[in-house]
Amino acid sequence: MSQKQENKPPSFAVVAEGGGQKGIFTAGVLDAFIEQQFWPFELKVGVSAGAQNLAAYCTRSGQYASQAIQKLTTTQTFFRPAKFFTGGNVIDLDWYFDQVQETGSLRFPSDLRYLDANANFHAVATDADSLDPIYLPTDKQNLFLHLKASSAIPFLYRPGVKIGGRHLIDGGVADPLPVRWAYAQGARRILVIRTMEAHFNGQSPLLERLRPLLRRIRQSPRMYEMYLHYQQRYAEAIEFIRQPPDDLEVLEIAPPENLHSMVLGSPPHVLRHDYLLGMREGRKFLRHWHRSQRRLA
Repeated sequence: MSQKQENKPPSFAVVAEGGGQKGIFTAGVLDAFIEQQFWPFELKVGVSAGAQNLAAYCTRSGQYASQAIQKLTTTQTFFRPAKFFTGGNVIDLDWYFDQVQETGSLRFPSDLRYLDANANFHAVATDADSLDPIYLPTDKQNLFLHLKASSAIPFLYRPGVKIGGRHLIDGGVADPLPVRWAYAQGARRILVIRTMEAHFNGQSPLLERLRPLLRRIRQSPRMYEMYLHYQQRYAEAIEFIRQPPDDLEVLEIAPPENLHSMVLGSPPHVLRHDYLLGMREGRKFLRHWHRSQRRLA
């Protein structure tokens, strides 16, 4: 590859939203892409579960991401909700990432040749102090550390991840749909893969109902501050998607209905349903894509 090619801005980007176990939908979409060897993206940027899904996509590892969600996140070792009230970690990311590394029970595919600097893959994290977004260039050398930082849900995984002197947490707090950032990198066509239905604007009626409970929890002021920050950034991203600049084309794959899965605590059969829904939507997108490309040819 020439130096000129290396410095060329990416023209087509894929953005993958987070959402915990809801990411099983994205796993289905990307497995449909792998199935049809669809590799057009010059920039890949993912948030939390979206970053984990894109890592599997980058390495051509079909069905790996769905297996990780179905086999690891449904165990009692990983998800322990009672710990929220006792000061422990509700999600055990240390255990999870032990399982996907070389000696783990669900080792990430060892062939990482596609995850070099040319992959142009970024995982989004949040600076826990400033709540600024951090876009982590991710390759085979730093893969698991960056994915862990992007997935460190605040208050559920309390330590966060230290990288470069920063205390990092889940990227969804600061930039849940990093479309504006992808545009700033030079992308003029962006595919956004969402885990929330297309009309979702970031507001959570559930959190409003939990306000009385949050007042009794010591961390609640900071928790609510993070939620409001997330809500604002989500609304800004949706506005950007709905009214993009004139030189940008935004494509979107979103669940056509509310996913059956939750962020955490979903049973395997529910996850399987949403995975197959993602496969269906991914294949449908590709049919439309190929038809449009033939018309342009």
